[in-house]
Parts: sequence; structure tokens; C-alpha cells
Amino acid sequence: MADNDTGDASGAGLVNAPATGIVARLGSAIRSRYLWSVGAQGLVSGFHFALNLVLVRMVTREEFGIYAFAFVLAMFASAVNNALIATPLTVWTPVIKDPDERRNSESMFSTLNSLLFLALCAVGGAYALFMGDAGDTRLTLFGVAMFVAVYAARQYSRTTGYARLRPLVPAAGDISYVVTGVVLVGALLWRFGLPPIGLVLMALAASNAMAMLVESTSLNGKLQWPRFFAGMGSLGNYRAIWAETRWALIGSLTTLFLAQAHSLVVTWQLGPEAFAPLAAGFVLFGPVRIALLTWQNMVKPELAMALADGRVAAVRRQLKLTTIKTAVAVGVLAGIMFLCWPLIHSSLYAAQYGNAPMGLIVSLWAVTTFFAASYNAPSAALQALKQFRSLAMASIYGAVLSAVLVVLLLWQLGAVQTLFGVLVAEAFMAVWLMWLLNARLKQRLDADRVEALAPAEGSAA
Repeated sequence: MADNDTGDASGAGLVNAPATGIVARLGSAIRSRYLWSVGAQGLVSGFHFALNLVLVRMVTREEFGIYAFAFVLAMFASAVNNALIATPLTVWTPVIKDPDERRNSESMFSTLNSLLFLALCAVGGAYALFMGDAGDTRLTLFGVAMFVAVYAARQYSRTTGYARLRPLVPAAGDISYVVTGVVLVGALLWRFGLPPIGLVLMALAASNAMAMLVESTSLNGKLQWPRFFAGMGSLGNYRAIWAETRWALIGSLTTLFLAQAHSLVVTWQLGPEAFAPLAAGFVLFGPVRIALLTWQNMVKPELAMALADGRVAAVRRQLKLTTIKTAVAVGVLAGIMFLCWPLIHSSLYAAQYGNAPMGLIVSLWAVTTFFAASYNAPSAALQALKQFRSLAMASIYGAVLSAVLVVLLLWQLGAVQTLFGVLVAEAFMAVWLMWLLNARLKQRLDADRVEALAPAEGSAA
């Protein structure tokens, strides 16, 4: 899967300027790469979806709760990577004109990614070594530790392709991840019948490592190990970025906590078995969340370049259209699930979760995903505008709201009802970020008008 095009500021068909002739053909090629990238991510979603369906039916509630909670921990680690490394890479480096300066910047972020990976391995490995009191328990903890560390590192690896406006590179990584995952997990199922969850997580970690290998080879024409020591020399340059990324870190963690407060609180208070039905209900909407995150990763550098070029009005129009489309798509998906619910429940949930109110759980996840989809595009645009502090403040309020509601609902009503707290917090974020983006884009438009009028007034004088 070659990707020799250098890309365009309008990538993914997001902010297309009027084009004819060769420019129109270029735009068509860009849209084709976008479809390839989304298609590859669709394979990942399908693989995870199928694996989740298998595990929901085969493993105990406790094991599935551990498996699902490993993904929650991985998302938190990935959020740290995304805030401190991946997002700055996509927002700062694409607009650097000097090739040497851009390479130095990429080396710096690569070194930071390696340091974070090593730190996660050390912490997770030490916890597994000292807290695992039996062979199976230690294997599970080691599997969780390796999966979390590699999952976070892959966040940077795939983002490097997006930062260079080459979305086919992470697409190639996604395809290799699925192929490797199918082979490894299939081998485990064939060998063990019911494989230990720790081995399943290790297989997924190995698949992500293979994807990173493919991405590095595709991007550089050869296998290129992280320029660790070269990047160490440029770490001092990160101080200028830290003023913004610290807010991005706060925002990423609080946004994730907003959406996962039930996971942490329920698992901490009642254990993975009580969390399992909530995670099982979310399985049906996991592919949607992955698709939304993929879209964000792809368009952030393109949004940054389009806004830097002054195409604010075009960005605002396209973001509105994208928001409407994603919200409608989630609504249609929820409607299909409602019509097919008897079949879904009997084939997926009846055996292991027959005593849980899965209809209510899935319904709550449907509404929650609708609101999450509604503010996905505004969130990406605000990151491209480097409004990290404003995003962080919004997510802090949302996280506090989510935490308070989840704790109160768990205390008064039970684990299932904690999802109402997450739903309210997601709705709050949707309204807040839409208002915030509209205000920031209006400020940019007003500033551009003043700047455009200033030379004319000066010449008239």
C-alpha cells in the first residue's frame, strides 16, 4: 500500500478550495486516501467487535471485566501520549517549513514517546511482579501492562503518518494489526479453546508492535528506530510547547475521566464482575468511538493548516456539516439496534448477562454516543486552534459533573444507573464545545476582517 503523495492542506476532503483540472484530480486522490484510511480503521473496529463478541460469550464476567478495564487503562495512557506527544506533533510540525527543523522536532517527539513507553513498561511490570500472587494472576497483570504500554506507543506511531499528511501509512499499520491479531488470537483459541485473558492482551500488544513496525517502514522507506539520543538533545525545545500541552494533558485526562468515570468507580468499588455488563453493552458502540478518534487524528493537522491559511469560514461550514452527519449516523445505528434488539440480546447477551438489564444499558450507551459524536468535530477544531486551556476547563467541569453524578448514582441506585451520570456529562460537553467553537471561530473571522481592511484604510489615508 504505497503512499507517495505529499498530501494537501485540505486533506480528507475537509476544507476543499475551488478546484478544476489537475487540482480536482488531486482532491479526488486525497478523498481516496481518506476512504482507504477509514476503511482500514473499519477493519480494526470489526476485529475488536468480533473479538469482543467472542469473549462476551466465552469468558466469565470477571475475566471480561478485566479485559475491558485493560482497554480503559490503555485509553488513559493513550490520552497522556495524545496530549503531550501526538497532538503537538500534528499541530506544530506540519507548519514547519524548514526540513531539518521539522526532523529535529519529530526526533524530539519520538524520544518523548520512547520515554513514556519505557515508563509504562517499568510501572506495569513492577506492579505485576510484586502484586501478582499466583501464576495466572501475574500473567494477567503482565498482559495488561504490556498491552497498555504498546497501545499508548502506537498512538504516536500512527499519528506520525497523519502529521506528514500520509494517511495510508497508519492505514497499512491498521491492516497489519488486524492480520497479526487474527493469526495470534486464532492460534490461542485453537491451542487453548478458552485462552487466558493475559495471553489475549499480549497477543494484541504484539499486533500493535507489528503495526508500528509496518508504519515505520512505510513512512521512511526502511525500518527506522527512534532517534533517541538525537531527540534527547532537543528536549529543551519542548519547554515552549509545554505551556500549551500541560492544558492538553489536563483536558485529555479529564475528558476521558468524564466518559469513563463509571469504569473506574464501579470497578474500584464493586470489582470487574460488576463492571462487565456495562462494558458488554458498550461493545456495540466501540467501533463508532474508534471511527470518531480516527477522524480526529486525521484532520487535526489539516485543520491547523487550513486555519493558518485563513480559511475560517470554509472550516466552520464543513465542521457543521460533519457534526450533523455523524450525529445522524449514530441515530440511525441506534434505530437499527432497536429494531433488531430481540436477536441481539438472544445471540449476544442472554447466556452470560441474562440477569442484567442489557436493554437499558445499551439504550443509555446509544444516547451517550450520540452526544459524544456531536462534539467530536468541535473538539478537533479547538485542538487545531490550540485552545487547549479552554478545552481543559470545559472537560474539568464535565469530569467533576460526571464523577459527582456517578458516585451519587452508585450509592443510591446501583452500578447500571451510573451511566446516567456519564450521559449528562457528555451532553454538557456537547453543548459547551459547540458554543465555544462558534465563539472562537467568530473571533478569528472578525480579526481577519479587521486585518483585511487595515491596508485599504492605510492606502486611502
